[in-house]
Amino acid sequence: MKKFALLLLFAFLFSFAFAQSETEKLILNEIKNMREETKEMKQEIKEIKQEIKEIKQEQQNFRVEVEKRLSNLEGRFDEASKRTDILLYVMIAILTGIFGLIGFVVWDRQVSLKPIKEDNQKIRQEIEEVKEKEKRLETALKSIASIDARFQEILKNAGIL
Repeated sequence: MKKFALLLLFAFLFSFAFAQSETEKLILNEIKNMREETKEMKQEIKEIKQEIKEIKQEQQNFRVEVEKRLSNLEGRFDEASKRTDILLYVMIAILTGIFGLIGFVVWDRQVSLKPIKEDNQKIRQEIEEVKEKEKRLETALKSIASIDARFQEILKNAGIL
């Protein structure tokens, strides 16, 4: 029985030692797996960091390009504003010229019609004078006709009486 107990004790210790070494192997394997997973995770983190750097670089490039385009657009707007200002000045000059021409035409018409109006007034005065002289002459002729019958006949034939 001593042998049996010794054998049992030896088997127990061997199994305990074997079991412990198996457990240690499993633990070591788990640690090894964890280390590999950690390495993989570190590699993935490096890749993610690299991707983040690339994205940041792309964003920076995009910002630079947008700023270039915006400054280009600002330049175009400034150019368009200058052209609009020039166009406005040209339109103002044209309108000023047109109104100046209209003013000149009106002034010239007034100046050129003034002598005609004066001549017309003189002619009207002369016509009035002639009409007045004609009435006086007619009155004088009628007075003569009342005295002379032959003269009266001449005036009737002329359509004055």
